[in-house]
Amino acid sequence: MQTLSIGSAGSEVFMLQRGLSFLNYSLVIDGNFGPGTQAAVRQFQTDHQLVADGIAGPATWAMLDNLVPQGMDISHFNGLINFAQLSPHIQFVYCKASQGAGFKDPTLSSNMASIRQQGLIFGAYHFLTFQDSAAVQMQNFLSCGIDFRAPGTLPPVLDIEWQVSSNDAQSQAMNQYILNNKNACVQLIQDCLTQLSAATGRIPMIYTAKSFWTEYFSGVTFPDYPLWVPSYQSNPPGLFGSWQAYTFWQYSGAGTVTGVAGQVDQDLFNGNKAALNALALISSSEAQV
Repeated sequence: MQTLSIGSAGSEVFMLQRGLSFLNYSLVIDGNFGPGTQAAVRQFQTDHQLVADGIAGPATWAMLDNLVPQGMDISHFNGLINFAQLSPHIQFVYCKASQGAGFKDPTLSSNMASIRQQGLIFGAYHFLTFQDSAAVQMQNFLSCGIDFRAPGTLPPVLDIEWQVSSNDAQSQAMNQYILNNKNACVQLIQDCLTQLSAATGRIPMIYTAKSFWTEYFSGVTFPDYPLWVPSYQSNPPGLFGSWQAYTFWQYSGAGTVTGVAGQVDQDLFNGNKAALNALALISSSEAQV
């Protein structure tokens, strides 16, 4: 674990600042450990009965990691990840499992095995396409070999966002299809969620952006399903639809994390480590092992 102090810089400082900012400590999130970050660290240490030396060492990190669990979400676009060298402050990893009727992410199996080996919390998501049936898509997702009832596993996620293709004109047509067939698309989402819940015994989560949902599904509500929201800003994201809270916040789509080559999506959990463990079906006795 890296000890950070005045003059430190890089991705670990960024994660430190992000966690402190989420707890409402005033500082600039820029990846540079300057006087402002030092002051925030000292105040955090004072508030939690730690030695107020302004240095982020093991005790300070342990407290922050417990209060603000951070993670990342990955797919084949991230290439080979060195999980043995992964930042110790990454506590959960969501992996792309599937998309549409037939695509399966080729890195899922190896990523899932490495995540389990490192003792990290694992999650998986399916990228929804709107012109394939719910049954065939959920069969694709559920055939990826994931036991969503296993301890250390987060709920399944339905990724609902802009449709993409290698052809811009085709992407536009796919997104126009949603606007032209809104009611059918809403029913498709509901069918997928219902089938996932029945098959896994878990309440699925929805990943979606405020801008997408407002444009395509204004007035549509799925309040019974937790929200994972992308919002690339310093302050926590605003809510939309009928959601009264979010469970995960994807705060960066171009982050840097030790052990990952290139950019990666970074997330934090809206709760403490005990709540994250509970969501991942980890009992208190298992968490202490």
